[in-house]
Amino acid sequence: MADNKNMKNLLGELSRRLGVDESQLESAAKQGNLNDVLKNTDEKQAQALESVLGDPEKTKRILSSPQAQALLKLLGGDENG
Repeated sequence: MADNKNMKNLLGELSRRLGVDESQLESAAKQGNLNDVLKNTDEKQAQALESVLGDPEKTKRILSSPQAQALLKLLGGDENG
């Protein structure tokens, strides 16, 4: 499945960049709670992520990427597409 591969690639990249275990990221995303993940990241990285999430235009661009769409689809449990 291409969607699973995209999700794993995205989680892997986030894991490397944030220095957080991939399974911890996946769990936090599924629960909708990134606070625990962010408190374990480098301050500069956490600020960068908060900056993106605080800017609606940046967030929109990121969320419209194919990788983000695949991740959202999988996390949302949509098994029809």
